[in-house]
Amino acid sequence: MKNNYLFQSERLGFRTWQDADLAGLAEINSNPEVMRFFPGIPTTEDTWAFIQRMQLQYADNGFCYYAVEILETGKLVGFTGIAKQEYEADFTPCIDIGWRLDPSVWGQGIATEGALRCVEYAFQILGINELLSVAPVLNKPSISVMEKIGMTKVKEFLHAGLKESPKLQKCVLYSLKNKQSKE
Repeated sequence: MKNNYLFQSERLGFRTWQDADLAGLAEINSNPEVMRFFPGIPTTEDTWAFIQRMQLQYADNGFCYYAVEILETGKLVGFTGIAKQEYEADFTPCIDIGWRLDPSVWGQGIATEGALRCVEYAFQILGINELLSVAPVLNKPSISVMEKIGMTKVKEFLHAGLKESPKLQKCVLYSLKNKQSKE
């Protein structure tokens, strides 16, 4: 596949992270609108640490939040994928599906298209049994994507990792089970 894509959707290519992705992802991460449902704006060093974590998760598990490019242009527009989460919660450790995209592609169905393709890859290729997703209750755009990809709301909870951000601490947990799973 072009550009070493692990898989593709109609408009998107999904691949592992390269060191050269730092500038593009740092630019996305530095946008206050992109980060409005997070406790802060990541520094370039934070973004580099994220890329390294994703490279390690892919090496260890065969999946991560994948770098996402527009097939037509090859432009990095953020990430969509699955990752192990082990923060303090009664549902962790778990495998989470998540996304963060450049505003230039908002409103075009890119998040939903990417998430649906990652669900298909997770369930059919990787054999994962369940995907969870978490967002602050204020993050209506992400909750909408969760619902569009067929996830169902499990509960609301106070996220232990967001104690310092009271406006964001109340979160929702959504789940999607693999119907082909034997579990």
